[in-house]
Amino acid sequence: MAQVETIRSSRRSRRPTRRKGAARRLAGIAVLAVVCFGAGFILFWSLGSWIVGGPGFPGTGAKTSQAAAAVIPAAAGTPLEPPVDLRAFRDLSYVPVKGIYVTSYAASSADLLPKLIALADNTEINAFVIDVKDDMGHVTYQADVPFARQTGTVTSRIKDIDALIAKLQAHHITPIARVGCFKDNVLAHNRPDLAEKDKSGGLWKDFKGLSYTNPYNHEVWEYLVQVAEDAARHGFREIQFDYVRFPSDGKVSDTVYPGQYCAKEDAIAGFLAYARARLEKLGVWVSADVFGLTLHVTDDLGIGQRIEKIAQNVDIVCPMVYPSHYSKGSYGIDNPNASPYETVTHAMQDMKRRLAGTGAMGRPWLQDVSLGGITYGVAEVKAQIKAAEEQGFTEWILWDPAHRYTEGALRRE
Repeated sequence: MAQVETIRSSRRSRRPTRRKGAARRLAGIAVLAVVCFGAGFILFWSLGSWIVGGPGFPGTGAKTSQAAAAVIPAAAGTPLEPPVDLRAFRDLSYVPVKGIYVTSYAASSADLLPKLIALADNTEINAFVIDVKDDMGHVTYQADVPFARQTGTVTSRIKDIDALIAKLQAHHITPIARVGCFKDNVLAHNRPDLAEKDKSGGLWKDFKGLSYTNPYNHEVWEYLVQVAEDAARHGFREIQFDYVRFPSDGKVSDTVYPGQYCAKEDAIAGFLAYARARLEKLGVWVSADVFGLTLHVTDDLGIGQRIEKIAQNVDIVCPMVYPSHYSKGSYGIDNPNASPYETVTHAMQDMKRRLAGTGAMGRPWLQDVSLGGITYGVAEVKAQIKAAEEQGFTEWILWDPAHRYTEGALRRE
């Protein structure tokens, strides 16, 4: 019995010791777990910081930041791109355009501009398409484009472009910058190396004696995009490229294009793709003016305007469907100029068909000027607007280079 009691006493004396050992092991495991968690957290935090361009492991931040500042200095006066992706906000403020064409002379006129603004205040007009680079090649305000200044294309026709934009915005008028592209007599003469050539030597000229720049020359592309970018930075909400084509009148068979590397339609589409990639980052829309007949024919008219290729590289296609520009018999109409409703209806039906699946919107240019012996007034302008809207197009622009727009044809505001 004494031996049994001794064994029992020995077992009781070991129990506290075993319990203390287990507690120590658990504490050690807990400490190890905390250490591992902390190390893992620091590792993953540092890795994530490094991936997004941060300093990486703690303790290296100040040194890395100083190095980065030394590598990428910010020069005073350097224009900085917006810190947000303006493409994400572009669509939110979009209003369907019902516009008029405004020359740079009218935009800078103390007499005419207030009358055009009053037209917009009193009617459905809500946009002005203003010449930023005109048909002769003049940049119409003091644009911050060094190449334009070096080549003598800048004028000061519009004295204060920012004041003009502010005035339009105050009247809820969308400013659209019209940029004439390859019809550029000024640049062609100042930089003949950038121009289309005549096969007999010298500059090629159209029937009016005017020259074009070469659509295959990428230095010309860059110049046009820089002008458009400057306009966008001054507040224009859309860039509309006009004369985005090869010449159509004159002895075009004598034209030579230095550096020609592809079909004309691919050169034009390539330029528009190049321009759009740059301009959409600034939150502006990109549109292109095209001949109205491009909607009906299946080729590029010999000027590089194949409608599907253009539509895939712009946001808005603006065909000039002026009834006076259609020859007799077009669409089976004896005199398209005398039948504005029928002519525009057929053109808009073509536009719906040709733009389907391209992702581009359609916005026609409509005629508000008397040409070809047919007087255009309230009935004729209304007929064109009605034809466009009946075919599902809510946008249009009226054209009259003399700015005598027919107010009676427009809905009241």
